[in-house]
Amino acid sequence: MYKVSDEYRASMKSSLRERAYIMLSFGLVNQEAQARARIEDGNFTRYSNTANLFGKKTDDTIYATLEQDFTKVDGSMFFLPRGTAVGGYYDTGLVSNNLISAGEFSVTINLNILPTDFRGITINFGENYPVDFDIVSDGGRTVEFRDNTSSEFTTEEVFEDTSKLTLVFYRMKNLHTRLRIYSIRFGYGLVYYNDSVMSSSLSSYVSPIGADIPQIDFTVTLKNYDKYFNVDNPSSAINFLETGQEMDIYYGYQLPESGEIEWIKGNHLLCSEWESDDYTATIRCQDVFRSMDTEYYKGMYNAQGRSYFDLAVEIMQAAGRTEYYIDPRLKHLYSKNPIPRVKCKEALQIIANACLCVLSQSRDGLIQIKSNFNPLATVSSNGEAPYSTVGSIMTNDTKDEYGSFAQGYTVVDGGMHFLPRNVGNANLNTGFVSSAQSGADGKFAVNPVLTVTQEAICMYYGIKLVFGHALPSGIVVRTYNTGNLVEEYTVTDTIQKDMVILHNFDDFDVMQIEFTGTANPYNRIVVNHFAFGDVTNFTMTKGGMTSSPKAIKQETVKEVIVPCYSYQTGNPEESLISEEVTVTAGEELTFYMGAASYGYRATLNEGTTGVTIIDQGNFYVTARFATAGTHQFEVWGHRYKIVERHAIVTLHNRGKTVKWSNPLISDMTMAQDLAEWIADYYSAGIEYEYTTRGNPEIDVNDIVYQENEFRDNMKVTIYRATLNFNQSFSGKITARRVEG
Repeated sequence: MYKVSDEYRASMKSSLRERAYIMLSFGLVNQEAQARARIEDGNFTRYSNTANLFGKKTDDTIYATLEQDFTKVDGSMFFLPRGTAVGGYYDTGLVSNNLISAGEFSVTINLNILPTDFRGITINFGENYPVDFDIVSDGGRTVEFRDNTSSEFTTEEVFEDTSKLTLVFYRMKNLHTRLRIYSIRFGYGLVYYNDSVMSSSLSSYVSPIGADIPQIDFTVTLKNYDKYFNVDNPSSAINFLETGQEMDIYYGYQLPESGEIEWIKGNHLLCSEWESDDYTATIRCQDVFRSMDTEYYKGMYNAQGRSYFDLAVEIMQAAGRTEYYIDPRLKHLYSKNPIPRVKCKEALQIIANACLCVLSQSRDGLIQIKSNFNPLATVSSNGEAPYSTVGSIMTNDTKDEYGSFAQGYTVVDGGMHFLPRNVGNANLNTGFVSSAQSGADGKFAVNPVLTVTQEAICMYYGIKLVFGHALPSGIVVRTYNTGNLVEEYTVTDTIQKDMVILHNFDDFDVMQIEFTGTANPYNRIVVNHFAFGDVTNFTMTKGGMTSSPKAIKQETVKEVIVPCYSYQTGNPEESLISEEVTVTAGEELTFYMGAASYGYRATLNEGTTGVTIIDQGNFYVTARFATAGTHQFEVWGHRYKIVERHAIVTLHNRGKTVKWSNPLISDMTMAQDLAEWIADYYSAGIEYEYTTRGNPEIDVNDIVYQENEFRDNMKVTIYRATLNFNQSFSGKITARRVEG
């Protein structure tokens, strides 16, 4: 759930909504040039780093130097280390050795590709940007730029038949200063708003139990002004559009009182295909998983076991992914079994499912493997009243409260209890009541603190606090990872009795919640419930639906069976590969197995010489051939015996049996945990489909309340969501009941 303001939330629930907006931003980037380009040697400072200029680097790391009007004393710059040794410097991008005032300075970019065409170039120069400079291509074109006023310079000039660019600089914004370049992008950005967007549709799907690969599809239809997107138009942007171009989608909503537009990041997707006619252009985008079709075949059995975290990192690297999030809990879960021969995205799905996680893509385009359950947690405090029961706040049941003489606390509606004369006999079901009481100013001598300790390190987006009749005036949340402070977050939301704090709490195992005061003086802190993970403050009301919910009762599941697979040796040697090959001397070829095997030996023409196995796994061998010619090549080896044991969870006396096979499960404890997790999903067996007024803040896999006339506070998991834009929002939801 995307965090939005209270004003936004209230207005979206009103019968009449304000105006909706959309903003699309995508860059026409020549991806081959971006990946292969390098800066040629030049007269740069010893602390320059030209290697990362073509990535996503920022200009927030700068060394202070004695240049005109350059060095700041506000703590934003760094001192250069003593000495002149190479290395040990921060990445400050490209920095010229000489001042530009000492003469013109040139930087040569080698694209390291055959001559190509690209449109536009974007260069981040930082605050001290060049004013006068030229861009010269080896294709024979020189473009002069004079009186530049942009620190992030962008041009839409087309460079044809180009493999090298030379940038020649003459004058900087501040005289007598060095040139600095922080990033270079071959291309430029296009931005479209309501006046250009005719319609769009964003559809997202994720399985709460990892049954399928996540999927996101986006389609937008743009007005084709002046035939800008016609492929026959030589200046058309569509000629420079490539599969895999990145698109950022933003949704906006006009707030009623201030008139400001509150923007919500929709997603970060990759363009897949496009089409146009004289009037419209349609662009389709999709998630990052669609491009992860490379087959992973290097799975290996490991008798000692490898952590699922290491397996996931290996798959990410094989798929060429460098930025991702993997739940640290996976570092302590192990599998002996090899990853089967599957696509990289399927391998990640298998890993996530085995560890009770969900594979997904964040709104920023980041691949995530996150736990989809709450690990066991305990709670303690730094002091509670004699009639307090701090441990009970982890359960979501009705709590009792004892009346007291605290200001504005006790109500006389029969909902409170009298304390017994002997406080030790106070045995009602109370929550946490602090021993500390605030003074006349509502402040404490020692602030009450709740400490929540998890059995595993996890990240959460949001916590829930349900208070009694006394409300705190301030809350500070601190998280720790193995004793180290991760974050200190001061809650700025309006504190309410039933409160959800939406904030991204990164990996932690201990959370401390400090209460800095009370709303009324002479009060204690009363907390009746605390939760994190599946917390929600969103209710899908009948007013937010534009159709009656269709309830689908799925087939009853009798039992869930999860096999545990044990790989055993002992099968006799057999011929695994027998093939006639024609090779040259020294040639290397890779052959793939259909089943997990081991103990390979290779022969050539029924002999043992002339071929060598240089690499191998349970599903492949790579052989080097010493002799050229046509040969009968054969690989001998053993197939693993695979033995199954079953973890079984029974749900009903009748119904179908679900056998959930995950090839990485090699431990009966993990098999049982997975069986119970899957069984919990199937226990409800009721899904809902309905159309809505559209809510950009909803994410798939969100747990929300859904209004139902027969069940109060019914929770559902949204696993499929569509958001349409046609100058206003509309949508469609498919959700599954959480509780049976």
